[in-house]
Amino acid sequence: MINVLGHLHPDSDAVCTAYMASRWLTLRGCQAQAWRCGEINRETRFIFEQAQLSVPALLTDSLADRDVWLVDFTEPTQGPASLAESNVVGIIDHHRLGGLVTRLPPEVWVKPVGSSSTLLWQLMTPAIRQMITPAEALLMLGAVISDTVALRSPTTTSDDTLAVEELSALAGIEKDAFIAGLLTAKTSIEGLSGKALLNKDIKTFQIQGLKINAAQIELFSLNQVDAVLDELQQAMAQNIRETGVQRVVLMLTDINAGYSTLYFAVPEGQQADAPCKVEGMLSRKKQLLPWLENSLAKGK
Repeated sequence: MINVLGHLHPDSDAVCTAYMASRWLTLRGCQAQAWRCGEINRETRFIFEQAQLSVPALLTDSLADRDVWLVDFTEPTQGPASLAESNVVGIIDHHRLGGLVTRLPPEVWVKPVGSSSTLLWQLMTPAIRQMITPAEALLMLGAVISDTVALRSPTTTSDDTLAVEELSALAGIEKDAFIAGLLTAKTSIEGLSGKALLNKDIKTFQIQGLKINAAQIELFSLNQVDAVLDELQQAMAQNIRETGVQRVVLMLTDINAGYSTLYFAVPEGQQADAPCKVEGMLSRKKQLLPWLENSLAKGK
């Protein structure tokens, strides 16, 4: 059995693509089971409800000595603790390679596109595509729309645009209405605590010798978080204490105005940098990480 899973604190691409990678492997004649490594967010729930499909079960067992296929990540710190004891047999990803060590040569598919789901769609042969149902196509479409912010992110490629066209046709939906509903769910923060917001989409990275937790919250307008901003910053300090990382970076992204404001937290006794606004920054992967690499290399 191949256990297919995305990263901790999963986003829509991690969950939807894990589900469909499991389906793809099954259609290739393998036994596969999709899992999620955390609670799903409102956007992911919206996609699965629209598709009328069940969300993968939460992974609670150890992966030790089990065959694993990774989706949407290769950084060991972004997976379950038992990942190091597993046998990684395959990878589908669109991020930087993150230092993963495998027992045997895995089947690896990594490409700089806007979504892991785009890459998975490209890997599907015409024969397999004919076996994909409209509901399953909707899952893949949702993942691409989510990760590219409706094809507006700087990570978007022509491959993503083509995937959206083809998957929209297969799903048989009114694309604009679906996108509007998805973005509404994506940017909703109603009723969420500062800690829940911080953990909504947070990933761990090794940058310039430092272990850094980088969280992103995508919003229609940054004033959505005004009432919980103090609570968010307290949650950042708590995250430092609980995880032992050297930095927490919070990226508040205005998807309409096209910029992000960054907030920083450091261990007690150190001085954190002041918040800063970065025009044009929408992508954690393509823009924030290089920005952090450059800033830390200069000693900032």
